Amino acid sequence: MRAPLLVILLWLLRGYAADPMYSSIFDGINLGFHEAGHAAFSWLGSRILTTAGGTIFQLVIPTLSGIYLFLKQRDPFGAAVCTFWLGTALVGAGVYAADARAQALPLVSPFGPIDVLSHDWTVMLMKYGMLSQDTRIGAFLRRSGLSAMVASIAASVWILWLMARTPRQAE
Repeated sequence: MRAPLLVILLWLLRGYAADPMYSSIFDGINLGFHEAGHAAFSWLGSRILTTAGGTIFQLVIPTLSGIYLFLKQRDPFGAAVCTFWLGTALVGAGVYAADARAQALPLVSPFGPIDVLSHDWTVMLMKYGMLSQDTRIGAFLRRSGLSAMVASIAASVWILWLMARTPRQAE
């Protein structure tokens, strides 16, 4: 089952590399965790942490999932898939960050009306005087995401190669 999944991930990587606006099932999952991050961080009472919480969750959840699979389940292939998932989250964060000034992306908010200050990256970059760097930051995040996806594919191929060469022990 791992080899067909690897082929699917390669297909998704092709889409993400070719089109910054490409979307896959990972993006819906990332959006869910992004919105959950806002809710989780809202309890801290800080506007900037509540705003950043969406992107934080979007990046931390696949990271923690990969660590869990690698350390607790002893599943390096699963951890590599989580690295691919992290890559999709980074690409999505990059697209969102690069949109901070233009605000052309349609926003989703279960927490009320959407206005200029509903764009997380606009709020965060304005807070730190970096709004003019939105496209540079977005490009960095996107490149980081694509790099994570490529690394996960390479690791997956290596893991499958090792598995094919290792004789199975009787269970």
